[in-house]
Amino acid sequence: MGRLFIITLGFHEDHVIRRLMNDKAVEDDRVILITASPVATATQRAYESLVTLCNKMRLPRPELVGVACNPYDGLRVLLNLMTGEGDIILDLSGGMRYLAVYALIALLLTRRRGRVYLQPESGEVSEVMIPETLIEVFLNPPKPAEIELLKLLKGSEGISVRDLARLSNKAEKTVMNLVSELSRRGLVVRRGRGGGIFLTSVGRLVLEFLR
Repeated sequence: MGRLFIITLGFHEDHVIRRLMNDKAVEDDRVILITASPVATATQRAYESLVTLCNKMRLPRPELVGVACNPYDGLRVLLNLMTGEGDIILDLSGGMRYLAVYALIALLLTRRRGRVYLQPESGEVSEVMIPETLIEVFLNPPKPAEIELLKLLKGSEGISVRDLARLSNKAEKTVMNLVSELSRRGLVVRRGRGGGIFLTSVGRLVLEFLR
């Protein structure tokens, strides 16, 4: 099953090609460009240019979907688009601002895995990416036993599984399973020859806000 690209589109299309190229879009992927409804003439021209470019570059042919400004109608369209399975890639760098807000709300409501990209208007940073691990962890917060382990790690980064088991008064196998799950979710990482355990930036954020 391919991925679902949902990309906001205004009068310019450069960010769309950049996203498809950077994420190596293939024929099985579906590309949906969302724009304000009714569709502006300049946006239609940008879309037609994109179709020509995608054909030449052998990228998936994009679909153009108008999204109403009314939050109920707009969200209904986006929720229908996001129904299904597989990963979602959102690029919110173009078009009107309400499109980005609605697309992000729809992603959270569907609880699907996804990455979010956006181009800051200041130009000081080339691109911001919100990883799927960050979105997922706030949709499905860690369990109490996992939070307890994260708290222990905060003051003992680089610790081994054996020492962490001793510190937490848990069986080594139990701690190993917890660490594996936290690693899968992007909250901890193991590094070095001894496999020391370290918090990731997402793990630190969880500790700060999910107590």
